[in-house]
Formats: sequence, structure tokens, C-alpha cells
Amino acid sequence: MHFTLSPELTEYAANLREWGSTVARGYARQADTEHALPPDTDKILDSAPVPLGREEFPRDALPDVPDGPGPRAVIWFESIAYSDMWLMESLNRGVGHFVVKAIGTPEQVERWWDPVIAKGGKTGFGMSEPGAGSDTSRIATTATRDGDTWVIKGSKMFCSLGAVADYIVVFARISKDGGKSAIKAFVVERGHPGLTVVKANENKLGLRCWMTSQLAFDDCVIPVGNMLGWSGDDTDLTTTGGLNAGLSGLNDNRPNVSSQSIGVARASLELTTALLREQRQSFAPHRWSVIEDELVRMAWTLDRARQLNLRAQWMNDRAMNNRAEASIAKGFGPLNADRVIRRCMQLLGPEGTTTDLLLEKWYRDIKILDIFEGTGQVMRLLISRHLMGRDAAGS
Repeated sequence: MHFTLSPELTEYAANLREWGSTVARGYARQADTEHALPPDTDKILDSAPVPLGREEFPRDALPDVPDGPGPRAVIWFESIAYSDMWLMESLNRGVGHFVVKAIGTPEQVERWWDPVIAKGGKTGFGMSEPGAGSDTSRIATTATRDGDTWVIKGSKMFCSLGAVADYIVVFARISKDGGKSAIKAFVVERGHPGLTVVKANENKLGLRCWMTSQLAFDDCVIPVGNMLGWSGDDTDLTTTGGLNAGLSGLNDNRPNVSSQSIGVARASLELTTALLREQRQSFAPHRWSVIEDELVRMAWTLDRARQLNLRAQWMNDRAMNNRAEASIAKGFGPLNADRVIRRCMQLLGPEGTTTDLLLEKWYRDIKILDIFEGTGQVMRLLISRHLMGRDAAGS
């Protein structure tokens, strides 16, 4: 399966990359150093010559492009990240609403998904805990039933947009028994009593301006109807959508994360190619031939990753089960983007590691993209389970 983009989408992406590389990229180092978006972010975004999807959901930001929502999203995410990941964060809405869509009741979807898509907003995703990380079996945050309410106790870290989200989807355990089936997803709205922002933004290796918050839940009492996928009756709660079902909502966005990694790697490859061509006369003909071959093979790898992203989103647009394809896209994209950027730094020698270039920043960023929304190791585990005929719904 090979996807050919329409002339309209191709032109849109080219215009977005041109503006991003000449205007937005100039603020990359500032955002990285200050661990925050530039103060004049709105003014910068207003200077874009094409729609950025600030008001619309990114898939709908290009109403005149016929490619379909999936391809539009893939190319949008890649083109934004090509500028720099700070621009991606300035337009980030989070991923909590994807979980709402995946397992919420019709009423919950109407309440918490529809407004985000129609009017914008930000949603948080609270799963990681101190000492737990990707090991979801160690989730210790609890939710205890008390009449018509749930009482949440515990802490979360690296919660995307946790300090500013309209609501946070929090994964908590309703019982010490039951394994993953006892871990449920709850919606906690911003400013709710008992929810405390301990630290607005964690210190990270890369994506430093991306808000990932540390949160505490101290007897945080929420309505019983805030458990996603449960209508509030007294049936067996173990049958209600649990951790794996909730995480399946990330299948919508995993190809987009992979697309971001391809955008960063493409920027690195194009920058490196331009610099090496300026130095061409200093290479022996045979050495230059080897370098050119490496550059071409790296470009092919990124194109292969793009095709995987497009395929996963194409399936999602058609309501097809894309769990394996989304995992393949996420497992392949950041891993190979890492290899491309690392090789670009090596080809440039010491210059490639200095702060005079953005390569070292992009290399730090790509490390985080391999972790977000399912680490590369977890993705490969899901793929192996799929190949062996086992369920690949969660992580």
C-alpha cells in the first residue's frame, strides 16, 4: 500500500515547513533553555501563512484538501515538528480525550470529547507514577467508592498538560485484586478539590518546554459518573473498560507521535545534507559517494516510516482495527528517527554536537518521543503479541 498525497496537501505542507524553518525554528533554543514556550507565542503563530489548526482539530484544519482526515493529520504533525517541537507544544491539546472516545459512555463522549473537538481545549493524561513508569501493574493510585462518589488518593508524574488541562484522565486502582482489570480511568476536572499541582513542569532530557506535571490527589472526591465507561449501576465493575481498553484510545494518536519524530529527523537530515554539501570539496570522491549513499538511505527510511503512519491512520479513518499497525508505526518511527539524527551528528563531527546547531536538541527530543504514549520496547511487545495471536489492545 502506497499513499500519494494530493497537490493541495503537498503545497500546504511545503508552505508550513518553509515558514516553520525560517520563523518558528528561530525560537527553538529559547524554548529549550527556558523550559517554556516563548512569551510572544501567539504573535508568532499569527504570522503563519497557512492554517495551523489552532481552533480546529488538526485533522479538520484543511477543509479544502481532499486527502482525508488521517493523511491530513499525519502530514500536519510531521510538518509542525519539522519546524521544532516547541511549535508542536504550542498547538498541543493532549491525549486524555482519546481515552474518553475509546471507552466513554455516549453521555461521557458528548460531555468530554465533543467540546474538545468542536471548540478546542486541553486534556491531561495521568498514568505514570513515581517508580512505576511503563510498568502499569505497579499503579498505586486508588479510587474508593463512597456512595455516589469516588475518592481518589495517590500521585502522578509526567502528566501531559496536567497543570493547565481542562480535565485529566487519571488511571487508578479500585481494588488490590484483579490485576489490570481493577485499574480504571476517571475524569478529574481542573481545579477540583483534592487535586494539587505539585510541579507544573518536570525537568526532562528533551522536550523541555512540553508541560508534564507532577500531581497529587488527596481525598479527591469526584462524582460516580466520572468513571469512564461506567453508567453508575452496581454491576460487576471488572467488566467495565479497564486499563487496556483505555490505552487502546492511544491508537488514534500513536501514528501522530511517530509523524512528529519523522518531522524532527527530516529537519536534521536536510540541515546535515546542506552543511555537508558546503564541505564537499574537502572529501575524496569515494568518501563523498559513501556519504551520499548514506543520506539517500536515511531519506528512504523516513519515507518508509511515513507510509506506516499513513497506513495506520487510513485504517483508523475507516474504523478498522489498527492496534497492530499503530504499534508498528510508533515502534518504527522514533527508533529510526533516533538513528538518523545520531548518524547526522556523526557525519558532521564535533560540529554536530555543539549548541550552535539544533541537532543535539533534536536528538534529546527524539529520545522523549520514543517514550511518550508507549515506549518503543512496549510497542515491540505489542507487535510480538499480535504476531503470536494475543491481544494487543493495551501496553
